[in-house]
Amino acid sequence: MHIPAYYKKKEVQYFFSGAVIGAIIAYIIFLYMYGSQTERWIEENIQLHSKINDLERENQTLSKDKENLQSKTKENLTIQKIDVKLLNAEQLKLDRFVVYQLTESIKEELGSLIGKTIPSVSENESLVFAAIENKTFSVDDFSYDAKITTLTISQTLRVKVKIQIAN
Repeated sequence: MHIPAYYKKKEVQYFFSGAVIGAIIAYIIFLYMYGSQTERWIEENIQLHSKINDLERENQTLSKDKENLQSKTKENLTIQKIDVKLLNAEQLKLDRFVVYQLTESIKEELGSLIGKTIPSVSENESLVFAAIENKTFSVDDFSYDAKITTLTISQTLRVKVKIQIAN
């Protein structure tokens, strides 16, 4: 018994070639959707780790200084939080992940200021400038220099920084 050769007919050839091309296009669409979902998940994961690191640093510093802070008067307010903003991240076309790592590095550098009194930090603001501007931050095999443009000292220490690629 002989099976007829349907593969010689043009309609059958068009059907199979269309099925193969459709499968390739569907696979490419699947890879794109999976990649974008994975990127969103990674970004959310980095943000959550950043928040956890901030809270752990604040908790650790505040618990160490709790006894000292109780003895001080309420007139001497302390720094509770550090907020860092990169001003020229879009101009340098930095990736979101690099921006997170740079802000985390700067927050880590300034982490010792949490729990300090505002007058003592304002007296030594030149040390804050020197601590950030004299350090080179390395992220993903690139080195960055930071220059503080604005420093606001209150219960939330706000630092606005311009980033430059180091030589």
